[in-house]
Amino acid sequence: MKRIILCADDYGQNTAISQAIIDLIKKNRLSATSCMTTSYYWLSHAKWLESVKDQVDLGLHFNLTEGKPLTTSNLGSDFKSLSELILNAYLGKLDKESIQIELNAQIDQFESGIGRLPDYIDGHQHIQQLPIIRDIVCTVYDKRLRQAGAYIRSVYDPGVFGRFQSSGYIKALIIQLCGARAFKKALDRQNIPHNSTFAGVYDFNQAKNYARIFSGFLQQIEDKGIVMCHPGLSNDSGEDAIAQSRYLEFQFLQSEEFDKICAKFAVKIGRFK
Repeated sequence: MKRIILCADDYGQNTAISQAIIDLIKKNRLSATSCMTTSYYWLSHAKWLESVKDQVDLGLHFNLTEGKPLTTSNLGSDFKSLSELILNAYLGKLDKESIQIELNAQIDQFESGIGRLPDYIDGHQHIQQLPIIRDIVCTVYDKRLRQAGAYIRSVYDPGVFGRFQSSGYIKALIIQLCGARAFKKALDRQNIPHNSTFAGVYDFNQAKNYARIFSGFLQQIEDKGIVMCHPGLSNDSGEDAIAQSRYLEFQFLQSEEFDKICAKFAVKIGRFK
């Protein structure tokens, strides 16, 4: 039987997302959630995790592309777009000191909400693997999280190159080409704990087929791998571009079909440790 981490991203981004994740944790359908501590809602939503914070891994969803930074620095008053961040990372134009200060501030904000250091670090839109940023993440990990036994999410998935017909293939390919292999090598070289494999990338426009897509994730994932998901309650506010996809994921994850698919592929949901 494979034991995997099923991780819901974006906790704290909005109320519909946080409430869905809390509901799924209480139903034992998730084993980790990544927290966006830059969100306006974070400190209030962190209180909702009090009763379940020892039931799942709680991680920092390091953010440099959504909303505003916590610090006053060269990052500006608003984060830049993902495309601009990627370009500047590869051109070597990122301000290392400002990013390190911001990462430490987001860890501090996590501690303020939860009362402990995060169990792991990953990145919103997978920024943790980009050049310059990955070195900063590893440096801060050594200084603050190694002794606590935390881990870092790797999104390295070499098998993506053979899945031409899969949903979201181009998106998955871009993620791999944006530093996934280099980051995995850095984690190995520095002896930083990380997941064995990664899955969860798909075209959100295909969320109506999420049961079939999720089956594919379980088929490809290996023992001690992470499957990423993005559940949310129904949300018609217009503030979330993928709200409908989140709701379809939520419906599936709380369904009997989810249990049946896990049993079919001999998968058990568990924490990293």
